[in-house]
Amino acid sequence: MESGRRRTGSLLIALLLAVAWPVFGQSGRTSDFGAILSAKYDTDLTGKLAIEVEEELRFDHNCTQFDRWLNSVTLEYPFLHNRMHVGLSGGYIRRYNDRNFYENRTRIGLDVNYAETWRRYKFSFRTRLMTTFRDERLGDYRVNPKMYWRNRFQVAYQMPYSRFKYELSTELHWLLNDPKANVIDNIRTVFTVDYRLSRREHLEFSIRMDNDIQVTEPIDRLYLGFTYHYKN
Repeated sequence: MESGRRRTGSLLIALLLAVAWPVFGQSGRTSDFGAILSAKYDTDLTGKLAIEVEEELRFDHNCTQFDRWLNSVTLEYPFLHNRMHVGLSGGYIRRYNDRNFYENRTRIGLDVNYAETWRRYKFSFRTRLMTTFRDERLGDYRVNPKMYWRNRFQVAYQMPYSRFKYELSTELHWLLNDPKANVIDNIRTVFTVDYRLSRREHLEFSIRMDNDIQVTEPIDRLYLGFTYHYKN
């Protein structure tokens, strides 16, 4: 049984590297390393309606610079015996920008998630429309707000008789409202190990790769993440 678990974990890591390798193999790219610390809280509001609150801190430039502080709230409602979920989210962001100062941003999003389970595997697809508004008092922006269409494919594996669960996902980011760059400009790949501390508490450790594509100065960013997740 232990050898089977090790083989499953090794397979997921191999899939992660296989997805990322073609991007890292391109020339003329720069790289960066960072860290993400976050906390999540989930609870039911009324009936089937649920809410999730999240706080996130992100560091980049080889973990030497505080890049972003995110506060977000998501309302979610299930359909089709919980196989489909519709979510509405809003968020406040304090972000270090290209002009070397911090600015305030707001974000709204609408997403639909569909999942199917086969044995101990769960396959899901999420499509999300996301709009981010920047502060025009700090300068003029060619595109404001920025509207993205994000599509994520994910597979999760729950180990038998274990507190561990593995997740692997790939997400494509398509910038919709920029007439000069109406393209998929980023691929995000995430490998997560979820450890269940108790019935309500989880610790999540992740490796995330954000790879720019079809942009003038592409950057490959590797993040190590740690999340405390409380499910009420």
